[in-house]
Amino acid sequence: MERSLAENIRDARKRMRLTQEQLAERLGVTLGTISKWERGASEPEIGYLMGLAEVFRVSVDALIGFSLRGGDPDSEAERIEELMDDQNGLWACEEYEKALRRFPNHFRLVLGAAKCNTWFGTVYKNDDKMREAIELYRHAIELLSQNTDESVSEVSLRNEIAQCYSHLKEHRRAIEEYKQNNVCGINNAKIGLALIQDEKKDKEGIVYMVTAFINNLAEIMTIMAGYMQYYLHTGEYANGIRSVTWTLDYLYSMKERPDKRAYVDKMISIHLLILALAYDLTGRKQESEQKLDEAVRLAKEFDAEPMYVLENTVFAEFVRSSYVYDNTGPTAVSGLISVLDTIGEVVPADFRKRLDAKLAE
Repeated sequence: MERSLAENIRDARKRMRLTQEQLAERLGVTLGTISKWERGASEPEIGYLMGLAEVFRVSVDALIGFSLRGGDPDSEAERIEELMDDQNGLWACEEYEKALRRFPNHFRLVLGAAKCNTWFGTVYKNDDKMREAIELYRHAIELLSQNTDESVSEVSLRNEIAQCYSHLKEHRRAIEEYKQNNVCGINNAKIGLALIQDEKKDKEGIVYMVTAFINNLAEIMTIMAGYMQYYLHTGEYANGIRSVTWTLDYLYSMKERPDKRAYVDKMISIHLLILALAYDLTGRKQESEQKLDEAVRLAKEFDAEPMYVLENTVFAEFVRSSYVYDNTGPTAVSGLISVLDTIGEVVPADFRKRLDAKLAE
């Protein structure tokens, strides 16, 4: 469908989050002039078209091309993205190159081209394409005001650049990019691996790796808590049992010596409780009672000799003195109660009574 120049100006202004007054001030025209352009009452002269294109970070061709050519950059982006989805990557790269000649400052096309060049450079080990990808990612950062995808940010784009440098074996530049964008430690593992593997800086790298490993434990617990609660809420108890069993295996593997106390024992007791609940909900009463006994026993043992450091935790030798904590409560027993309160309505009254009775023993 053809679009008018007036519509393009209005939509581009809104995409850039500019008011009519702000746009008028940038171009040195009156508010009434902008209003007329957006209503189609008049059209800007070529000098103002060039100014509009600069403000909107699009080409003049893109600004007027909707009505003259009958195509728009979003439609082009959708068409080319479908090529990638259909695994026609080589064709997609060629189409992105053509599209960017028409719409060189359209964020979605620029980012799509960057990703396509990254794919080409990785699969075909083509350094030139990888360098093109880097420049396109940098251009995409300049156009971020057009972005509507909440999963894309300057940090994510700069991390893509770092990954490109890594493929180019420019490891120091990759590490520097990762370090500059290491928000909340998201790049710790990549930095650590690059330092150890590529720069042979073992002592510096292992600190990043250990931090990443410990952070991963917390992340895994959060992810699996979501799975478990989803399966309990939806009545998919078999999958609930599978998810909590997997998590317990992971937690047990975190202990260097199974017979010694560790911080993860608190987490193990909580997950034994959840497994007991899942067994109860599927009618496996004997197994439920057994896991409930284990959960309470382990929680009480932990509280009798609590450990809130990472001793007896695999791969954590560099952070053993660090204090660790969680949001389930100050003790393992309070953690059991807190978890049942969080799960709420799916907990049978009889199960809660059985837990309370065992805690009171």
